[in-house]
Amino acid sequence: MYRLTYDPGIEAVQDSLPPAASEPLMLALADACDAPLLATQPWGQADDRNRMIEVAGVRALLFISYSQKTIAVLAIDPIA
Repeated sequence: MYRLTYDPGIEAVQDSLPPAASEPLMLALADACDAPLLATQPWGQADDRNRMIEVAGVRALLFISYSQKTIAVLAIDPIA
């Protein structure tokens, strides 16, 4: 199991999301903690550490540290 880490500003963005976006995002992040590569998609460099989740009109950019077993949420942005 991986542990999520957030910058306080990113956490505030997540907290401000409407329930229709926040709930699916939280479920997707929980899935990523169990199976990071299966529950996410690549973004940026194709190195299996830069990953993203897109659900309910939001995108979360993630960095996975396999050695520390953490997933850092780098950004949460609306998508069209």
